[in-house]
Amino acid sequence: MKQLTDAEKQELETKIEKEKERQQALRESNPDLPESFEEASTKTGIVRKFASRRLWKYGFLGVILCLLAFSVINLLRSRNFGYDQYGGLVIGLILLFNHIAYYFTTKGWKSVVMKTVAWIWLAFGCVYIFWLFR
Repeated sequence: MKQLTDAEKQELETKIEKEKERQQALRESNPDLPESFEEASTKTGIVRKFASRRLWKYGFLGVILCLLAFSVINLLRSRNFGYDQYGGLVIGLILLFNHIAYYFTTKGWKSVVMKTVAWIWLAFGCVYIFWLFR
């Protein structure tokens, strides 16, 4: 590491002092500003990012589970009406397995197993849908 000369140390100290004065003037003109960068990042950016990721993770899981519940109820109510009964269930399970594989199990052997299950079910679902519309 480079050793600073006395002149460089003095110059660096004056820059630091000027920056502190500038930040103090900003705080005085706008009292809502946070005291430090760490405080600002913990209060706004990280929380928003975490909250939006959490909302997507659990919110979309809720939507998928509602879709599956609707598909099961529809399957039980409308047996043998002459149309595909299992399409909604197959697509819902494709969404569920992929969501669990890529948002809930991210590391380790559980992730590998879930991604394998998700890909196998996706292949099965595609074959089923293509067979259905042959």
